[in-house]
Amino acid sequence: MTNISARPSVPPMDGCSRTLIIFASFFTIAALALSIVGILTPSWYNFQDSNGNITYYNLFTQCTSNVKNGSSKCTEISRENNFGIGTLYAASFLIVAICLLGCGMLVVLAMNITRLAGIFIFVAPILLFLAALFMVASFAELSRVTLYNSYSAILVQTSHVATIFSLGLIAFAAGRLQNYFYQRF
Repeated sequence: MTNISARPSVPPMDGCSRTLIIFASFFTIAALALSIVGILTPSWYNFQDSNGNITYYNLFTQCTSNVKNGSSKCTEISRENNFGIGTLYAASFLIVAICLLGCGMLVVLAMNITRLAGIFIFVAPILLFLAALFMVASFAELSRVTLYNSYSAILVQTSHVATIFSLGLIAFAAGRLQNYFYQRF
């Protein structure tokens, strides 16, 4: 009579792969935080002329102010012209990238806790790749209609770099785990 409850033992995850996943988790969380802060802060473009007039905007609002008299006025970007449509598409691409980055972060964190079966090991690198791709699409769409020269854009660009770095780490770790657990690719 065979014992049904006896399962073959699962080898523990090797230390190098676990370390890579932990570093990838850190960079994915940092990339998500930077991109969320970058899309919410008001200054993708900033310009100040010699009279003290300042113009700045993000993907949703456009503001003008004056340093000399302290006046400030913010309005929603009109979506009826090329600039408004371009910023709308860029915001849409960036929101999709943030959602993909969040899903990728959850899968990377799950890789720290549990062993993903078979091809599911490669879900995190695919999600992070798509997030990086949508970030590039956002930058391309926005550069078609305006310059981005202020701190909000720099935060999202830094998020893009962290996403690519995390993608490389987690793809390497996923390949190691696939080879370690299944001895095939």
